[in-house]
This record gives sequence, C-alpha cells and structure tokens, in this order.
Amino acid sequence: MPGLLVTDLDGTLLDRRGHVSTRNRAALAAARAAGWHVVIATGRTWAESHRAIDCVAEDALFIGAAGASLHEAGSGRVLATRTIDAGTAVELAHEIIDAGHRAHLLVDPSQAGHDYVFVGTAPLDAATAWWLTEHPVSSRDWHAMPEDALEHLHGRVLRVGTIAVEDQLAPLSDRIAAARRGTLEVRHWSALTSSEATGSATHMLEIFAPGTDKWSMALEAARQLGIAPQDIVAMGDGLNDLDLLTNAGISVAMGNADPRIARVAHAHTHHHDQDGVAHAVEALLAGRLRRGWRA
Repeated sequence: MPGLLVTDLDGTLLDRRGHVSTRNRAALAAARAAGWHVVIATGRTWAESHRAIDCVAEDALFIGAAGASLHEAGSGRVLATRTIDAGTAVELAHEIIDAGHRAHLLVDPSQAGHDYVFVGTAPLDAATAWWLTEHPVSSRDWHAMPEDALEHLHGRVLRVGTIAVEDQLAPLSDRIAAARRGTLEVRHWSALTSSEATGSATHMLEIFAPGTDKWSMALEAARQLGIAPQDIVAMGDGLNDLDLLTNAGISVAMGNADPRIARVAHAHTHHHDQDGVAHAVEALLAGRLRRGWRA
C-alpha cells in the first residue's frame, strides 16, 4: 500500500544546476497519483526550497532545516519545530564571533517575522551573500552583543552556525562538538556555492537541538498522516540523511552519495544528474523497489 515517500533536495532531487528534471517531476507526480504522500526533507528552509515546492502537493508536508521544522508545503505554515534554548544560542553566537565569523541564527519565521538573524560585525562570507540574493529569504542584522538579542530568540532558534572556508571553520567546529557532545547536534560539511554544488572549499557549521534530524521529523509527518514508520521510503545522498536512510522501511542512496550513506542504504539508484530519483520512484511504482535493488 502507498505510504510516505521522502526525498532530499541537494544531490538528490535537484541536479547540479539546482533544477528538478522533467523526468523527476513526472515520477513524483505519478507517485502522488498512485496515493503516495510525497515529502521533501532538506537542509534548506522552506523559503530556500521555492524552486522545488511545486513537486509536492499544496497540502503536503515539508521538512526543513534538516529536521528542525515541519511545514505545510503550499503555504509554508509552520506545524512543528525543534528549537535551541535561547541562552545556549547566545553562547554559541559568542563562540562563533570570537573566532572571527558572523553568527547565523536561523529562526522560526512564523514567530520572528524573518528567517535569519546575523549576529556580529564580521563580513558575510561570499557564499552567504550569493545565497541571500538567490532565494526569497528575509534577514535581520544584529550588530550589538548577542545577549542583547536574547528576548527575540526564546523558542525561535532552529539552528546556529556560520559559513567560512574549511581550514578556518574546522577548528571552531571541533571545539564546539567536543564541548557540547551529547547536548547538541553539531555538523560541519561542504556548503553550496555559486560555482560548485558539492565538494567546495567553503564549509558550513550547523548546530541543532539534540535529537534533531530528518528521521525524527519524518516520524512526526508520518504520525500526522496516519502512516506507519515501516511504510516510509526515503532517498538521499548526504550525511544529514544518515538517520533517515538508516531507519526508513526502504532507503535509496543516490549514485553520488557519500560512502557512509551508500553503506547504510537498502537500495541504490543513479546519480542526481541522471534522474536517479525518477529511476527509484518508477521501480517503486512497478513493485520492483526492494532491499538490494540497483538501478
């Protein structure tokens, strides 16, 4: 019986140009017609995913910020969040600023009225400046001390982080991860840039509340839709898909997936530039997608 079909965006549904191919679109439309609930689960925010939202139904669910938020896909209405304590967010912002970077605080737009609060006076990384021009997100510059923003942050902070070149960011990431092990989710990896979709020297630091990941929010989406966890089929390529692909009833790794993702996936499809999502969905609808399947 149809269940919940969850797909990542970057490196999965989107090609290297950031577009959804005609074949991928058609495959997801066929899945919806067959009764599947199609959900996007991405590290992006809802607003940053505007070019792919039309691949799912207006009343579908959307998982954003790597599992920190759940939205109604058509309207962007926030249905659930996983937030970082405001005091902790301020402490993290200080650590980032003291390392010479601008702190990026992603906030719940339904509560704050905007998507990001940038704290500090360091220049924004070029990749961040490019990203802000490419997507319809709103932001607020907070040049005062982080604690002066405290009253604006309670119950609103979805993620704390920054973007910089890898050799500058790695020591900061390692320090925070060591100090906050078990109390926060700390991730550090290659960021999207204007010239490279993956593997760039520009990296991002992302810090979430404990237990925040795509799988936990996929379970919340399934609960709201009355779908059992074993009826979740998931597709992805990157490390923020690890919990999702480890726990889904059937998981599919892209041909371009990180080796750690490829190892845990039950099935394997083509590269994201070769309609890998469509190949997997077509196999699913034909009854051929099972553990051990390869495109």
